[in-house]
Amino acid sequence: MVNGPAAGLDLPEEPAHDPRLARHHRLFATRAQLLELLGEHESAADAYREAARRTTSAPERRHPTARAHRLG
Repeated sequence: MVNGPAAGLDLPEEPAHDPRLARHHRLFATRAQLLELLGEHESAADAYREAARRTTSAPERRHPTARAHRLG
């Protein structure tokens, strides 16, 4: 965040290449938040929905979807 949300969008790409983390919902949620901060609301909503699809617990599944709905 020191260099702004655009700089942060490059960071999650590194763990995305690690097979243990590549499908983890938090990578998508992080990307969604950075896109939201950049004002890219449609892309952020898509990323929040993808994060929600990848969760395994109901509370985590509800939160990103609710946030994406407000954006979308």
